[in-house]
Amino acid sequence: MTAELGWLAPLWTLFQQQPLAQGIGLAAMLVGVSAFLQRDDKRFRLRLCLYQAAIAFHFALMGASTAALSAGLSCGRTIASGRTRSPWVMLFFLVLVWVLGIPRITETVQWLPIIGTTIGTWGLFRAHGIALRLCMLVGGLCWTSHNILIGSIGGSLIETTFLFVNCHTMYRMWRHPLTSTP
Repeated sequence: MTAELGWLAPLWTLFQQQPLAQGIGLAAMLVGVSAFLQRDDKRFRLRLCLYQAAIAFHFALMGASTAALSAGLSCGRTIASGRTRSPWVMLFFLVLVWVLGIPRITETVQWLPIIGTTIGTWGLFRAHGIALRLCMLVGGLCWTSHNILIGSIGGSLIETTFLFVNCHTMYRMWRHPLTSTP
């Protein structure tokens, strides 16, 4: 069967090695795409949190503990950032990610989720609209690189899709701004 798949053969092999983890990652992709299609920041945050919980489970099943921790904490951070813009709450989540995440780092690739989460955290607490999505774009580039390097099919597809959907949504927001402010 692998010969028939052509260039998809390596992806099929990765899927066969961890079908549950890869399946959850692919399912999380649908939730995540729906988040980045949102122009409303509140709906964006809610769906983003649901995605982050699902992808944290995916990474835990793959044995990527630093990424699972970062994604799990990101869900709490996303909810908190929708309720307060406090720099102290932001700092709490940043310190939490650094204190719990950095000691787990054993390979260079594990820095990418920490950096991506840090940038996303700053954006969720300090920015809104297009600036928020720019922060998520830069953080997403870190996560995309991480996911490709660890062989996460769903994670790689998700983040790559997010980059495109997020850019499209930023363009729509720039072209046709919403009349209400956050």
